[in-house]
Amino acid sequence: MDAVDEVVGEDYSEARLTGQRWENRHFTDCTFRDADLGELHTRSVVFTRCDFTGTDLGDSVHALTAFRSCRFTRTTLWHSEFRGCSFLGSEFDQCRMRPMLVEEVDFTLASLGGADLRGVDFTDCRFREANLVRTDMRKTTLCSADLFGARTGGVNLDDADLRGAHVGADLWTTASLNRARIDLTQAVAYAAAHGLLVEN
Repeated sequence: MDAVDEVVGEDYSEARLTGQRWENRHFTDCTFRDADLGELHTRSVVFTRCDFTGTDLGDSVHALTAFRSCRFTRTTLWHSEFRGCSFLGSEFDQCRMRPMLVEEVDFTLASLGGADLRGVDFTDCRFREANLVRTDMRKTTLCSADLFGARTGGVNLDDADLRGAHVGADLWTTASLNRARIDLTQAVAYAAAHGLLVEN
């Protein structure tokens, strides 16, 4: 098993780390405020309670990397790629996030309230107990996504594809769903949530 490089409490504020490749590293309580991490490549890296305020992560690529309870404020994430990654408990505020590529990414307990995620493909991603209040998810693809327990008050899912998504009953009454695509099972759940009686 490869050795893990442990980094604790380091300050990388305003550092220029463009295009670096990091693998098997653990960063704990580190700050990357206003750092340039554009085109960074990570694999099997763990960031725990790290601060990415004002950080440029544009065009970065990440595989099997975890961002645990990290802070993303005014962070640039557009044109970035995340495959098999986790943002467990992380917070996003005023970030530039689209376009971006995500494959089987875990946003459990993440705070994405008010984020602009229009048009992003979240197929097979997990949003369990995530904060999606007033998040703009128009034209997103959420096929087979897991949204159980997510807070969805005011989330905009107009023109989204929700077929096969696992959602709680409250989503059908708290979200905007104009022209959203749903499957037959979801249609029955939607009807029930609105007090309709479906009969053969």
